Parts: sequence; structure tokens; C-alpha cells
Amino acid sequence: MTHSKYLAGAAALALVAAACSGGSSPEATITTIPTVASTTAAVAETTTTTITSATTTSTIPVPSTTLAPDVPRLPLTGMFAGSEGGVTNRPALAVKIDNAPAARRNHSGIAVADVVFEEKVEGGLTRFAVVFHSQDADPVGPIRSGREQDVNLLSSLNEPLFGWSGGNPGVTRLIRASFLVDVGAPSNSGSYYRGPGSAPHNLYSDTASLYALAPADNPGAPSLQFGFLDDGTVFAGDVAKKVSFTIGNVDIGWDWNADEGRYERSQEGTKHVDKTYGQIGAQNVIVLAVDYRQSSIDSNAPEAVVLGEGQASVFSNGEVITGRWQKELAVYNFVLTDDDGNPIKLTPGQTWIELVEVGSPGDPADVTIE
Repeated sequence: MTHSKYLAGAAALALVAAACSGGSSPEATITTIPTVASTTAAVAETTTTTITSATTTSTIPVPSTTLAPDVPRLPLTGMFAGSEGGVTNRPALAVKIDNAPAARRNHSGIAVADVVFEEKVEGGLTRFAVVFHSQDADPVGPIRSGREQDVNLLSSLNEPLFGWSGGNPGVTRLIRASFLVDVGAPSNSGSYYRGPGSAPHNLYSDTASLYALAPADNPGAPSLQFGFLDDGTVFAGDVAKKVSFTIGNVDIGWDWNADEGRYERSQEGTKHVDKTYGQIGAQNVIVLAVDYRQSSIDSNAPEAVVLGEGQASVFSNGEVITGRWQKELAVYNFVLTDDDGNPIKLTPGQTWIELVEVGSPGDPADVTIE
């Protein structure tokens, strides 16, 4: 499940976090500022359809039953590698993406990520940890700073590359002492540039440039992060065509699009569109109820407590299964079980993990489902 050196260093991470003190979070200074052409993908006009039947007919294409049982899956999407040209041995790449209002019109690359984590940050805003492996994106951004919680969220990915704009001294020490591989702007300014938007909401890169920074001795691909449905089976739970909740002060919605076989995202009542790749969506949306505490490193930042367990609601195929999440160590995957203790398996494809605060309107116990 994890790289061999992970367990030996888990205690060291905790000591680094405890030793770091608070401070501000300066952004990296980028001296080269090329002109970036604005590329906007055409987004097809969508029509809202009211679903009145409680019976769900799956339109998600399931993997071919003719594949041999030993064909490997892509580690983050669960798609069969035989249909995707094999499993690339490159590492996962996690990039921190800004979700402040000034950044949203220029979101780029999010729509083609394998996995996205959404976490609460200061000011009632959210930020994304966008994880690439099976696909590339150009550009990726706007890129912002990291947080203490990123270590516990991303360490299961087998020494992933970590693209970010920088952070306060405590966060920087923590990231560099962790299992994340720092390919951030402070040390690699030539791989980042200033583009559309106003500072600090205008820092960009692309996956090719960030992958070029991977160390030669990187351990390769991450392990399979979730349980995925067996060949020829579909996700089955209770009907859930529309899902809404909040993280911080951000109102979030996911609407099931049967034609596309995925949930499509909105925030603040507006469709969430990637400037380059179009409407943002996912085959799986996992809502985890977590506690937030004050970061031990930055007195202004909340920290999601993602080690432990709590309630979970898993949405896929226009349906929902409720249950529990568990993650014992930073280097372990999230384990998802239903209310009877059985593993919850996901539909192969893209996955979003939404970290909502226990007791908030976004708590899985209070998520609005239609």
C-alpha cells in the first residue's frame, strides 16, 4: 500500500509539524513574465432535466468484460490500463490551485485531473489539491501556497511531486521534510510564469514542466488509491441526482448528468468551468465529514483533521451510499465502508474528495440530496 520508507518516517513528520511556528505565507517571486494567450474551450449549452422516477438506469460505460482479469488498473482512476496504453510509471503530481473569487474565471487544468481534494482555508474560502497522473494539462493554475494539511492528504501517493507557490517558513520546512517532493516555484521559478489575472492569482505552470523536475530516482506510480467496481458492475445506492453543501463560505453543488455519466460541479450558483478544458465534473464525489482545527504552523489557517475516522457520503452513478471513512496514517489510503461495514467501491473515472466541517451545513448528515 505504501512506499517502504514511509512508515519509518511517519513519526518524524509529526515532530516537524510540532516544531514549526506560525507566520505569514509569502508567495514566490517570479521574475520571468511571458505573455500567455487566452485559450477558452467552447462549453456546450446544457439543459436541466427533472428526474421524477426513483429508478436509476446507468448510462456509465463499464469496462469491457473481454479484458483478462490480470489487466492492471490506472492507480488513481481505476480505469483498465489495457484501454489506456498501459500504466505510466511516472509519479503522481499534486498542484495547489487557488479558488478565491479572483482566480475562478481562469481555472485551468482542474477538469482533466484524476483526483481533486477541496479543503477549507482562511477567510471562508477553499483551495484545491489537484492530482494528475493519467493525463496532462497545459496550463495549470492559478497556483497558490500549500498548507499543513496537504501532507496528511497526499502522502499516500508514493512520494508525489508537489507544485505550489510557496508558504511560510514552517509550512516550507514541513513540506520539505515530508514524503512530498517539492517542485514548487520558490526553488524552480523557471518552470512557472505569470499569466491571466492579477497577482497573487496569476501564477501558472503545466504538467510537462513540473514532471521535468521529477528526481531521477523517483519511486514511480502511486498505488491504487480506492477500491473500484469489478468489471461489469455498477454503483448502486439511493437516488441522488443533485447534491449541495458548503465548505467554509463556499456553496457547492453537484448535478448528475446521465448523458455524460458523471456529476458536474457548480459553486455559488454558477457552473464551474475550466477555462481550457470546459465543464468540471467527476464520476465520483466523496463527501467526508472532518474536524478543522487551527494549524500549528499558521495561526491564520485552519487544518483539516484527516487522520482518524468520520462520516462519509459517496456519490456515483446518480446514487449515494452513506458510511464511514478511515485513515490511520498519512501514508495510508482513505478506507471507505458503508453503514454495514462493507467496502464502498467507486466507478472507474475521476474522483473529487470534499472535506466538509463536522457540524456545518456541509456535514454528510445534513447534505441536501434530491
